[in-house]
Amino acid sequence: MILCGGKGERLYPLTRDRAKPSVPFLGSYRIIDFSLSNSLNSGLRKIALLTQYKSLSLERHILYGWNIFHAESGGYIVSLPAQGRVADHWYEGTADAVFQNIYSIQQENPAAILVLSGDHVYQADYRKIIRFFLEKKAEAVILAKTVPRAEASRFGVVGISRDHRITDFLEKPAKPPSLPWDKKSALVSMGVYLFRTPILIKALIQDAKNSLSSHDFGKDVIPRLIDRHRVYAYLYDGYWEDIGTIDAYWKANMAFLSASSPCSLDEKAWPIRTYKTRYGPSHIQHADIRTSIVGSGCRIRGGTIRNSIIAPGVEILPNARIESSIIFEGARIGRGARLRRVIVDKFSRIPDHFEIGSSEKRDGANFMISEGGVRVVPKGWSDE
Repeated sequence: MILCGGKGERLYPLTRDRAKPSVPFLGSYRIIDFSLSNSLNSGLRKIALLTQYKSLSLERHILYGWNIFHAESGGYIVSLPAQGRVADHWYEGTADAVFQNIYSIQQENPAAILVLSGDHVYQADYRKIIRFFLEKKAEAVILAKTVPRAEASRFGVVGISRDHRITDFLEKPAKPPSLPWDKKSALVSMGVYLFRTPILIKALIQDAKNSLSSHDFGKDVIPRLIDRHRVYAYLYDGYWEDIGTIDAYWKANMAFLSASSPCSLDEKAWPIRTYKTRYGPSHIQHADIRTSIVGSGCRIRGGTIRNSIIAPGVEILPNARIESSIIFEGARIGRGARLRRVIVDKFSRIPDHFEIGSSEKRDGANFMISEGGVRVVPKGWSDE
């Protein structure tokens, strides 16, 4: 079950018209493609997306790019919005989203349920977690990543014993517990949970009855399970980014432009699937492009592009200069325009000789500016 229902307020205006998991990534993908590809590559064939806010873009992406199972195959990727089956309100937290779909869980009656977040970028083989789960005779397993202890307070922090059994689960603690074997490091939850189904259902029913609960896995359900059940941490060693803010989004995209990319997207054994819009080849004239990604169907008629991601169908006119920026599908960058540390959403029109990224006062009057100074041009923007 992949959680896709959050409002994504910290990613606004990229989430003005779309759910956070359907925000484009690296020009060619959507964020949700990573959790879905991990699931498919791990051999999982029954996948439910728990959708809610502004889900049309996500639903369309799933229909066009992930409608891959024949009805007789037994596999599926389905969306489960709040249906009013056990409550008359929308999903009120990660745990409540799963609780409201207890009927669907009971109909399938699986031995275990894997709960994922739809807004994380990483590659993980869930079969390894399942093997660990079985070896430990665990009742729940949390995927966790080692980070410097000084940075752990931004996350849900997991305290463990030497055999990886979880002893504490603290939400953004001021003093995170360290690893037993490394006092300078801590474990943070990646929002990936594997539960034995009877344990999960019982915990969700108890949580739903608690009027004081926020109905969140990290804040409510997991801490109550630790004392009474065998809950373990699986230590993940690899790239992982929670795309929670504009700065995290920009940082994650830029990371894939470096010489040492965080993870390979070209491995035949671990492909990242997506829906590919039917564009022809890009046409580039007299342009100086370095350390950048350029999608198909672009018309680049000149200019300079540095450390940037250009999505399919973008038009860039002569003498434009684009630095450390992300240009979404169908945008048009005018002649002589200057962009630095800018995200331009789909089908926006940047006028000739327009500058973004050099004046905070001028940019702030027109666009949202993140804490890290990244400007965001909303979808369909035009100065005309």
